[in-house]
Amino acid sequence: MSDGSIRKLHLLYFLQILQKYSDAEHPLLQKDILDLMKLEYGVSCERKAVSRNLGNLQDLGYEIEHIDQKGYYLKSRPFEDSELRLLIDSVMASRHIPEAQAKKLTEKLICQSSVYFKKQMRHVHNIERMEHDAGNQLFYTIEQISRAIEDGKKITFFYNKYGPDKKLRHTTKSKHLVNPYQIVVANGRYYLIGNVDKYSNVTHFRVEKITEIQVEKEAVKPQEQVDELKDGLDLPTHMAEHLYMFSGKSSWITLKVEEKGINDVIDWLGRDVDISRGGDDFLVRFKANEQSIGYWAVQFGSTVEVLEPERLRRQVAERVRKIYQKYKG
Repeated sequence: MSDGSIRKLHLLYFLQILQKYSDAEHPLLQKDILDLMKLEYGVSCERKAVSRNLGNLQDLGYEIEHIDQKGYYLKSRPFEDSELRLLIDSVMASRHIPEAQAKKLTEKLICQSSVYFKKQMRHVHNIERMEHDAGNQLFYTIEQISRAIEDGKKITFFYNKYGPDKKLRHTTKSKHLVNPYQIVVANGRYYLIGNVDKYSNVTHFRVEKITEIQVEKEAVKPQEQVDELKDGLDLPTHMAEHLYMFSGKSSWITLKVEEKGINDVIDWLGRDVDISRGGDDFLVRFKANEQSIGYWAVQFGSTVEVLEPERLRRQVAERVRKIYQKYKG
């Protein structure tokens, strides 16, 4: 290897040492860097090589700060520690990421900061105690769906539900033929927004319950041929109208809400709702999927009452009646 190639490797080694061992609270003296070069890579350098390589890294755009009498540290990184903590906690909290993959992801994220950050993340060792689906193919399935959407192709797969034995079972004997349009995250889960080819409506599939997926050669059905997508897929509106990702058309809904329930309304439905006074309470009007609101209204039934449409009001009343029958004794 030529001297020039070796010097280029030294530049990479210096960068990796700064990334791994330095931050604002842990700057490195020139001697520290030389010792780490020897320890990590078995390379001996002259002291003047430190300032030369650090200067070269600065010329390449890396922010390297020098603190008098204390040393050097890498100031800027792709992620702030607070951002990494948020991402790591999200991975740990997602029960649908298999445990082995969750461990790999957290380790990759931790390595984006210094070794001192890892000491702050002691709770990552508790990942074994958190519930994660054991063997699903979530990442592979996402990759296949993404490829199909990008290439404009249909997909086939089995859709599954859990049985009493806690194992996933196919819901049909044959695979679904589906037109994939978008992958979204809602309520901590991945969903495929698509259309079962023999129908004309939109269906939502939980991605972690999809197995044996295959990208087909046949072109995807144009969205214009799907009833709910004739004007295109407005994702923010679609997500706001489908709280629990139930399928079906949206309709205008009116609620009577106590003042203390307004916070829950905005938390779940967003600010794009019409709120007006209705006596001692408030009237809230918005457009949403009726099935989703039917479940949501039961959840917040102590402060929320469905007024319109009448069919939804009757559905909620019937659901509450059945709940009452279970508990009245």
